[in-house]
Amino acid sequence: MTSIDNPFGEGAQKYWDRRYDLFSKWDEGIKTDEVGLFSVKPERFAAEIGALLSGAVVLDAFCGIGGSAIAFARCGKRVIAVDIDRDRLSMAKHNAEIYGVSQNIEFIHDDVMEAYPKLSFDALNIDPPWGGPDYFTKTRFGWRDFSPNPLPLIREAIHSGIAVAIGLPANFSEGELRELPPETVVRESRDATRVLFRTAYYPPVA
Repeated sequence: MTSIDNPFGEGAQKYWDRRYDLFSKWDEGIKTDEVGLFSVKPERFAAEIGALLSGAVVLDAFCGIGGSAIAFARCGKRVIAVDIDRDRLSMAKHNAEIYGVSQNIEFIHDDVMEAYPKLSFDALNIDPPWGGPDYFTKTRFGWRDFSPNPLPLIREAIHSGIAVAIGLPANFSEGELRELPPETVVRESRDATRVLFRTAYYPPVA
């Protein structure tokens, strides 16, 4: 491991300290900004989601700096990675090149809520912004706390027969999960001491 000072300040230190969990190839030139650092899924959890999510072509909505898209491509899937932030999308492409999977990912700069009807895919990974690192200060996190609210797009995907994986914070409201089909399965991703986040799957997974 290379010892490098955290360039994003004290508030991002805990995310910086686990950067090798986010990308095992960090020292090969991974690019991120502060938002990407705290929002990207750890590599092993993204790989688990990719293995569980059925479908050959995955739309990775709100792809950020590319952690999940890279993991899905490494699982053998074709990926459509969409993000509204041009700089972060460029970082995602760069990071995918480090992992040797950029040829399996189509990178699209667009608002996924508008691009969705124009795209062809059979699985959706949707993990919209949680509002920054302070999301955990909410007693209960609900659909309207995302920016934007992903529920209409999720419902449309499920109605169309598309497999869906939905990224949820650990403090997501149990009551609001009732907005999803009753067969939906929710799995927790944990470190040694706590739940980091949850993922809702429809159709259900084992």
